[in-house]
Order: sequence, then structure tokens, then C-alpha cells
Amino acid sequence: MRHTLLGALLVLSVSTVSAGVIFTAEAPGVQQTSVANTTTVDFNALAPGPLGGYVSAIGTYTPGAIVSPDAFGGADQTRYISVGAQSNPITSYTLTLTGLQSYFGVYWAAGDRENRLSFYNGATLLQTFAVSDFSGGLSSAYYGNPNTGQDLSEPFVYLNFYGTAGTQFDKIVFWNNSSIGTGFETDNHSIASAVPEPSTFGLLLAGLGGIVALARRRVRG
Repeated sequence: MRHTLLGALLVLSVSTVSAGVIFTAEAPGVQQTSVANTTTVDFNALAPGPLGGYVSAIGTYTPGAIVSPDAFGGADQTRYISVGAQSNPITSYTLTLTGLQSYFGVYWAAGDRENRLSFYNGATLLQTFAVSDFSGGLSSAYYGNPNTGQDLSEPFVYLNFYGTAGTQFDKIVFWNNSSIGTGFETDNHSIASAVPEPSTFGLLLAGLGGIVALARRRVRG
């Protein structure tokens, strides 16, 4: 289990962890989570085209678009979900989870500056993440589609998001600032039945020789 350093290291004490959402990155080329006891939606059984609504094992998606694998997405060259150019004029879709969660994993492909990922608890916005929040800590090994070698200017990375200090979320909104020329391509969405506390998670990785990277972002209005 190996992760990549992205930002400030988490102080390994639950008492010093403030509430919020943090993330770790899987190693370059990894397109699914290494977190145990997860349930994953891979979109492979869905037909390409507009997605009016989809009740999955982890929650309900609406709307969005299912896309055949191409230069910009599809874990292991399989179908994926997107919004933006592929779903014009729709620029966002929502995943309403089956209940409150403290972990969400996502293969964020072809990351560009128009992509946004927002976590909510009910109607309360917890945090919003953009590509710039993690791309600065990624090595060149993350750039380019690991399956085809195309799109070398954009990062392809699997991110694990965790709620800290009791933070939980039940809605995730994927949105793209434009429906022209860009899309927000993701795949392999995962939740976990049992997630270790961030401090325990960090200690476990350290014991295994992994490097944990946990980055926090402020809430954006």
C-alpha cells in the first residue's frame, strides 16, 4: 500500500486533527483504491450516453453522461462517468450517498482547471476541491493516460478522501465550469464499510513503509 506526498503531513494525534476533508493519492498508474472493505461503482454495465438517473450500490447519480473509454478517461480502458463537454449543456451531477460516509475514493482522470468536487452534509457545503489542490504535489509520472499514453498535459490520479474529526458527508457534487471543450472524467467511485481514523491510517502506512500525504483545503463558497 503506497501513497504519494501531496501536502502538509497530518500530525498523528486525533486531538490535533481539525474537522474537514483530507485526501491521499494512490501511486502513479493506480486506478482503484487500495483501501480495504470498499464497495465500488465502475459504470461498466451502463450504456454510453446521457444518464438521467442511476441507483447504484453506493448511492443515486443524477444526471451526467456515460462515456466509452478514450484518451481522457476510463479506468483500465473501461466506461466512465463524466460531465461537461460530454453532457452539454449539463455541467454538474450529484451522487447522493446511501447514508453518511467518512470515506470516498475516485479515479480523477484528465484533471483540468474546470473540474470541481464538492462534499456536503445535507445542505451544508463542507469543502470543494479543484485540480490545483493536488496537482502541485504530483510527479511527472502521474501525467498522461496510463492506459494509452495520451493526454500528457493532464494528471490522472486515484484520490482517497477522508472526513476527519467526525466529519461525514452524504452528497458529492461533480461539476465542470464549462460545457464547451472540457469535461470532468471520473471512474471507480468507492465507499468503505470501515475507515480507520486518520491518525491510525497514517501510523499504519508508516509501519508499512508507505508515505502518507494528507492535504486539507478550506471551504469555498
